[in-house]
Amino acid sequence: MQKYLNTLNDNDFTIFKEIESLRDKIIQEDTNIEVLDYGAGDPDDNRSVQEMNQGVIKHVSTKDLCKIGLKNDFAHLLYAIVKKHQPLTVLELGTCCGFSSIYMSKALKDNGTIHTIEGSPQTAQIAQQNFKEAKSLNIKSYTGRFSDVLPSILPKIETIDFAFIDGHHDRDATLQYFKNIKPYLSEDAIVLFDDISWSKGMIEAWEIIKKDNFISSYKDYQKVGLCFMGNA
Repeated sequence: MQKYLNTLNDNDFTIFKEIESLRDKIIQEDTNIEVLDYGAGDPDDNRSVQEMNQGVIKHVSTKDLCKIGLKNDFAHLLYAIVKKHQPLTVLELGTCCGFSSIYMSKALKDNGTIHTIEGSPQTAQIAQQNFKEAKSLNIKSYTGRFSDVLPSILPKIETIDFAFIDGHHDRDATLQYFKNIKPYLSEDAIVLFDDISWSKGMIEAWEIIKKDNFISSYKDYQKVGLCFMGNA
């Protein structure tokens, strides 16, 4: 992890400050919104497959919503990985308020495109507004369940160079999403999994994923797991 972080310079940290100012703005406004959550909820929720398929409606403060996702060193790590490898096509599962999308957007140079999926319509609206304010024009946003959206966009994307899986947080769902994107991963693709120690189920999913013959090597950073398909 430190190897990637050591590549960052003063200009990168200026960019980070600008991104975090968007987060601070939403935190200060602190409004309540309705979130349609198709994920596993909290680690001790034990949601059924039916509940996750239907989605659970929650009323959430945007201040609390902004606490979700990568921040600080892990957000910087995401940025540094994308900056170094310059993937042409990025797939993100779990947009939330869009900050991780923006970090990746700012790390890309001229030709990269980010495809990001968010299940909750109101959360997706916040993210889309943040994309506009950040002038991140290389982000394509989709709203809906991952299992519904992926079949329609994967054939259009054709090849994925970098995938960031940061949503649902259910053992079987995470394994299924990885299975779904495998045929579209480029020869030297990289996949980053967030919250690999979030729950017993996610720990189990990560143990299975890192032993997959499709992966040539991996890095375990306790919170996130980084998988390389080739010799990247």
